[in-house]
Amino acid sequence: MIGPGGYIAGNLAKIHGKSLSITAYTDTLIKEFRKEESKTLIKTLKIEKDQKEIVRILEGLLTGKKEKSNLNVAVALSGGRDSLASAVLLKEVFNIDAFTVYPSDMILPKHVRDSIDEAVKILGCNHEYIPADFSEIITKSLDGRIHPCGHCHRAMMKILIQECVHRKIPAVTFGELLPTGSQSLRVQDSILIVNLPAFLALTKRDTTTIASTVKEYSSHMLGCPLLKAVHRRFPAMKYATAKRVLREVRAGVLEPGEALKYLKGLM
Repeated sequence: MIGPGGYIAGNLAKIHGKSLSITAYTDTLIKEFRKEESKTLIKTLKIEKDQKEIVRILEGLLTGKKEKSNLNVAVALSGGRDSLASAVLLKEVFNIDAFTVYPSDMILPKHVRDSIDEAVKILGCNHEYIPADFSEIITKSLDGRIHPCGHCHRAMMKILIQECVHRKIPAVTFGELLPTGSQSLRVQDSILIVNLPAFLALTKRDTTTIASTVKEYSSHMLGCPLLKAVHRRFPAMKYATAKRVLREVRAGVLEPGEALKYLKGLM
């Protein structure tokens, strides 16, 4: 809100000592449209028996219905709010096995691992670190040949899918906000991949609120030590990182004001 409305909203927040979010009617319409897209997607999936049960329960979450199942679902925990929010939501309806790919301190530093350890202790779920060799990605990134984020994500996803195949876990969940529609649920190597925040049409504000029930999130810094090193060596790489933020704004999952805070962290 701008003008008199913005002034009123600001004063209300000050009086009550709480942050105040103004939601446009169009934002609500978009969210409902995305939920309908998720429901449509379910009808096209070719999945196995246990996966059908998982999807049926996930569909219930779209309408606020929480039905408990004894099925195991894997959750990828990165240390961020989106993946933690996914774990919080799934813990209410499934038995969850949380996994974190650990390539090196340069990608997953100790303070992030400590944060993950604290969160899973509060959640009371199984959690394992999976060692991985990302030396090629690190070298190419520090040489300025690639932007690390996409390569790291694909490598981690491949490792976790293989882990699920090995352990006979039918589905793995990631905290992705953006892969809406046909990409919020898909099958790869017989494993159901669930981008839960995208499937449920959640926003960054939603995932922050949910994750904060376990661990408070307030930072607007982007990326791991590797990404920060790449930014220092090759400042032009910041544009690629900024585009990731802007894609979330364009999709309506990140508010412009919050996006500015993330972008400020790149400066």
